[in-house]
Amino acid sequence: MSGLTGFAKLVNFYGRFLPTFSRTGFWLRGLAFQPVKADFSGQTWVVTGASGGIGRAATLGAAERGAHVIAVARSEEKLAALKAELPADAKGAIETVRCDLSVMGEVGPMADALARDGRKIDVLVNNVGILARQYAKTPEGFETSYATNVLGHFLLTEKLLAGRALTEKAAIINVTSGGLYNAPLNEAMLDRPEEKFSGVFAYATHKRAQLTLTDHWDDDPTEGGVSSYAMHPGWADTGGVKGSMPKFRKNLQLVLRNEAEGADTIIWLAANRPPTEPDTVWFDRKMRGAHVYDRTRTPAITPERLLERLDEDLAKAGASRAAAS
Repeated sequence: MSGLTGFAKLVNFYGRFLPTFSRTGFWLRGLAFQPVKADFSGQTWVVTGASGGIGRAATLGAAERGAHVIAVARSEEKLAALKAELPADAKGAIETVRCDLSVMGEVGPMADALARDGRKIDVLVNNVGILARQYAKTPEGFETSYATNVLGHFLLTEKLLAGRALTEKAAIINVTSGGLYNAPLNEAMLDRPEEKFSGVFAYATHKRAQLTLTDHWDDDPTEGGVSSYAMHPGWADTGGVKGSMPKFRKNLQLVLRNEAEGADTIIWLAANRPPTEPDTVWFDRKMRGAHVYDRTRTPAITPERLLERLDEDLAKAGASRAAAS
């Protein structure tokens, strides 16, 4: 019976999500025939996890359209390769910054430096994320995926806002995942100890937390404030998927989106800055509901408690989201 139950769950899962999250959905919606026409000349972008996957595609897509992109990743070698990949006749440019987004002792100084250098950031893309199959800790004592997926981006964004490094009408774009549909907002699975760790459920919790932070950072654009979006790239064939979900990739490789298709809504959001609503996800250029299952609709904690918890963890790492004095 358990085998039949598992099979039924798989059929329901793929039947529900495959037609829309795969490349099929991107093409059936006609997006492949409607390239985003935008000129980002004069804009400064910051993209985390820029050396591969969705971040790489967003970086190249923005720079080719004229943006000066500050590409952030932890591998200097991959960052150099990314910079070399930009065509010589591109309208924009790529500047690289090495930083491990899982280490607050690196994220804080990087954010302070960006705020101090006088440039104003038009688009911040919080992209870097990992689904960890094995438990690991950062030097500061946090589970690595939690530090990477949530805490690092929280510190980076808060410091840039506090340091007035974003333009008045900037866009913050948080790259989430369909994984969020599997968990409500909760604290229990944010940073669990090794004996209770589940990479899949931790990832779902982190991605759900991103939605709460998205709403926290969003201002009313009609008042000239920052616009904040959570976007879902669909199922794309990235290095992260290859490393963390090898079976999934093997079974679906023929219908997975390429990296540019996954990054398409990032570029579209930056170009259009549409009005948004709380607790929603942008997918294939449209605002979608943030819940598929009823069990995720009731949060286990309040947004205020999530912010408190993040501040508590920053304090443990000797960091603060306040601007540097």
